[in-house]
Amino acid sequence: MTLRDLVEQMERRWEELNTLRASPDMYGSESLDGQLSELELWLLRMHRLTAASSAA
Repeated sequence: MTLRDLVEQMERRWEELNTLRASPDMYGSESLDGQLSELELWLLRMHRLTAASSAA
């Protein structure tokens, strides 16, 4: 698995969690909000890594 594959997989998971977050059953879920926040931080790091590797 390449770094780009990992980023794409994480982006898909982030979209899935965002969709789940919009459902009435999960509205205001602290656990889900925490997962989204953590995943968003990882995505930012991964995007920086891919940008750096592309520039190199």
